[in-house]
Amino acid sequence: MSNFDFKKKTVLITAGSKGIGFELARQFSILGANVTISSSSLSNLKIAKEKIYKETKKKVLIIKYNLINPKKIDQLFSKTQKYFSTNVDILINNSGGPSPMEIADTDYKKWEEAININLKSTIFSSIEAIKKMKEKKWGRIINLTSSTAKEPALKMALSNVTRSGVASFGKTLSLEVAKYGITVNTILTGGVLTERLENLIKLRINNTNIKYNDEIKRISNNVPVGRIATPNEFIQLILFLASENSSYVTGTSIPIDGGSSKSIF
Repeated sequence: MSNFDFKKKTVLITAGSKGIGFELARQFSILGANVTISSSSLSNLKIAKEKIYKETKKKVLIIKYNLINPKKIDQLFSKTQKYFSTNVDILINNSGGPSPMEIADTDYKKWEEAININLKSTIFSSIEAIKKMKEKKWGRIINLTSSTAKEPALKMALSNVTRSGVASFGKTLSLEVAKYGITVNTILTGGVLTERLENLIKLRINNTNIKYNDEIKRISNNVPVGRIATPNEFIQLILFLASENSSYVTGTSIPIDGGSSKSIF
């Protein structure tokens, strides 16, 4: 594990009760940060809180919040400030992806939900975060999206469109806030062995003769490094981007995908 120190930092992670979000919460806690995680599932939040406390003896603030309603996202910041008596220094914008489907199968409601959860939540949480970050002249905003933002995938229309919107928003915001010591970067997530990926794989092979382990092996063989990342392996670059050491890195969209991206830039 990289030697980072976040003892004087407060971190807010949306969709932080499982997968990449949870692993980030765990690692930030180990490294001394105050951590708030939100999720639409209170039971998942309680499990995550207990796991982190058992390992680190640090209390994590958990807030039940559904990103489908981004209008009230300021509550995450006000509750964090009240609990830790300090404002958010590091914002991790994370969200669950929309269900895979072709464009012809989408409708107004599905688009509205995807835009709210994956794009508007990032926009409005970032707007809230920079209010205090500007005062401190320091801040880190890291958006977790998907490799589909850069290389659209079949039957992933809702994700392709909203994720690319996040990358565009992040680049634009980075230009506006760089002078305040705030960096904004976007992670283009490749394969990470999380519950969401497992569910997508099971959905894909449903009603086929393909076995789950065979599909995992097939996917791994298509990744140049020969495996699907673990959450711990995946988040190391994110920890760097959240640290003091990354002050000159901003406005980027970085794929963490084991070399799977086909494009040069």
